[in-house]
Amino acid sequence: MKNNKPHFFQNIGLRILSLVLAVILWVVVNNVNDPIGQMTISNLTVRLLHTNEITDDGKVYTVLDSTDTVPVVTVRASRSIIDSLDSSNIVATADVEDMTDDGQIKINYYSTKYDSEITSITGSIQYVHLSVEDKSTSSFVLKTSTSGDVADGYQVASITPEQNQIRVSGPQSVVESIESATANVDVSGATGNISTYSDIRLLDADGNQVDTSNLTMNITSVKISVTVNPISSVPIIAQYTGSPADGYMLSGVLTIDPDTVELSGKSTVLSTVQSIVIPAGVIDISGRTETFTTTVDITPYLPDGTSFADEDFDGNVTVTIGIEAGENVRVTDNISDISLANVPEGYSAQILSASDGFATSTQSVTFTFSTLSSDASSVQAAELNPTVDVGALLENVGSSDYSGIYTATVDISEPDNATLLDKVTARVQITKNSSDSE
Repeated sequence: MKNNKPHFFQNIGLRILSLVLAVILWVVVNNVNDPIGQMTISNLTVRLLHTNEITDDGKVYTVLDSTDTVPVVTVRASRSIIDSLDSSNIVATADVEDMTDDGQIKINYYSTKYDSEITSITGSIQYVHLSVEDKSTSSFVLKTSTSGDVADGYQVASITPEQNQIRVSGPQSVVESIESATANVDVSGATGNISTYSDIRLLDADGNQVDTSNLTMNITSVKISVTVNPISSVPIIAQYTGSPADGYMLSGVLTIDPDTVELSGKSTVLSTVQSIVIPAGVIDISGRTETFTTTVDITPYLPDGTSFADEDFDGNVTVTIGIEAGENVRVTDNISDISLANVPEGYSAQILSASDGFATSTQSVTFTFSTLSSDASSVQAAELNPTVDVGALLENVGSSDYSGIYTATVDISEPDNATLLDKVTARVQITKNSSDSE
């Protein structure tokens, strides 16, 4: 049967098969010459666009879960394209104008080179997540501290920051979580002053450090000067005025609690400090009939340029002065036992009589002492050493001839813890020797 089909449609199946084979062959040839390849980029930062849409409204944003960094980006293109690209050509952006109500912004990927010839750019995350809230600003007083221990015999005297006001701006929830601003200086082994810069740490109410990555601070570090002074232990001395009531005496007990104090100051100052003295006018025992105890603040008596090394010490010391009832002790001694000292050359001296203020005797003299009962037995005549200083007695005599009878005070070696109540006097006769008269 004669075939009446047009020539084009004759053997149409073979023609279509040939076309398909030709296309496949073209693709194969092209892939063999320039096959598809890929490159991988790690931690690609996403550029946020039009963030002023947030900040112009007085708000701030925080990127959540580090979604502005894409862990892995894969680029697919022909091998010749891949070989001509590097990581700087691949860009990821997220436009704030496209943000959804829940804070999601789709990430767009493109290449600054051969973008239209790239088969695909895909990232391991597709969205940036933002938290948007009101902006807040607060100021904090900087708290300074030290860590470590200075060398033995030294102390941190003061810590002075160059600036002590810290201003912080950022998301309201973060700013409101800040409890304090602190800066610390390590003083381990220090024997002198320190001046250094220290980072400022923001802490919450639990003492945990606040993340400052989304905060703006007027300063992030501050210069701190630390004064380190030597320490010296100094005794305390107490003076007093007045005397106990009649019939009462000092027992000899004077205690100060504490009796020493550690001072801090420059070495040139401490080297001149021997003691801290409580002036006599501060403690008055006049008319006291029993042991007297008082509290004295020694702070006003600190030498200039010094301070207490113990910051917990308030400066108060307790002073106790022992006072007890006295006992009168009468000691009798022979007049012949009274020594005559410094008799002028060419003269002789003789005691005619002695008086204790109540009685006069030519044989003996009585000394009356007030002493503590416990010390009464220690007052002995043999230890009194009564003496009349004739030379001193005659110092103001106007005549060249010293002959005459004079009244002089009898001096004694007063026993410890005993007080002579009544002055003893003696009548002394001064006679010029006869050989000198001739």
